[in-house]
This record gives sequence, structure tokens and C-alpha cells, in this order.
Amino acid sequence: MKTKQMVARFILVIIVFAAFFTIAITPWIMNKTSPEMGIYTGATSGFLLFILLLELRTMRFPKGMMLIAYGVLFQVLFTKYYYLFIDHTNPNTEDLKVQLDLYMQVLLFACAGAGGSIIANYADKSSSDYEQASPSSVIVDNTKNIDRLRESTNKISEKINIAIAISASSMLATLLIAIVLLFK
Repeated sequence: MKTKQMVARFILVIIVFAAFFTIAITPWIMNKTSPEMGIYTGATSGFLLFILLLELRTMRFPKGMMLIAYGVLFQVLFTKYYYLFIDHTNPNTEDLKVQLDLYMQVLLFACAGAGGSIIANYADKSSSDYEQASPSSVIVDNTKNIDRLRESTNKISEKINIAIAISASSMLATLLIAIVLLFK
């Protein structure tokens, strides 16, 4: 179990570095391929960083605020960063703006929704009229439910590991394509 956690953490670190690397090489990707590829790689890295922020273990309220701030800042900063390197004489500039705005708004709504939900959950539990279940005097045996929960958790963990592996391999493929284009 320790080995799986170490491997998962190592893969997460690789994905974080790959996401930041992808953002950094967006101008190069736009120059060597097309402006649309810059949009796709930026959006992909934005969503990868969003997923990693969701997995961050911290208190609820700061996590919710961090997710909302990330959505707003990524939309503002990546859009300005992207427009620094785009050819404004291109007749497709308006189409690129619409496409970039679409991806950035989806990311913003995802961050705002997740962050808002986390804050709402925190606010509900800290409210003065929060309804707590009354203690029951009947002892219930939940051994079977716990076993099913463990099985379900193991299945979800396997699916997450597969998703991480697929993400890492797609980032590796992107990196390989970028290297091939660089030395072409």
C-alpha cells in the first residue's frame, strides 16, 4: 500500500511539472504548430492543475477560496499570456478569441462551482441551526457495509491510478511531439 501511494505521489508531481511545462511552452507550440494547439495545451494544463487543487488536503474554506481564485486568475493571466504571442494579423483571431474564452469560462465555472460547494458545505456545518442526528440507543452492525465501502474505494483508487497513467502518458506524448517538432 505504501508503494502505491509513493508511485501515485510521484506521478502527481510529474503531472504538476508537466502542466507548468505545458503552459511555459505554449508560445513555442503556437509558433511550431498552430494557435489552436496553444489553446488546447493551455486548457489541458489548466484542467490538470484544477484536478490537483481538488486533491489538495487542506481546510475547507481556504480550499474553496483557493479554487475560486485559481479559476479567476487562470482565466485572466493565461488569456493575457496567450495574446502576447498570437499573431494579431491572422484573420482567424476572432475565432481564436471565442474558442479561448469558451475554454477559460468552462474552467472558471468548474473552479467556482467546486469552490462554492466546498464553502457552502463548510458554512452549513458551522451554522447555528445545523441539524445533527440524534444519538440512537440501538447498536447497528455495519461490517458488511464497511466491506462494500472498502471494495468500492479500492475500485475507485484503481480507476484514479488508470486516469493518472493516461494523463501522464498523454503529457509524455505531447512532450515527445514537441521534441520531434523542435528538432525537425
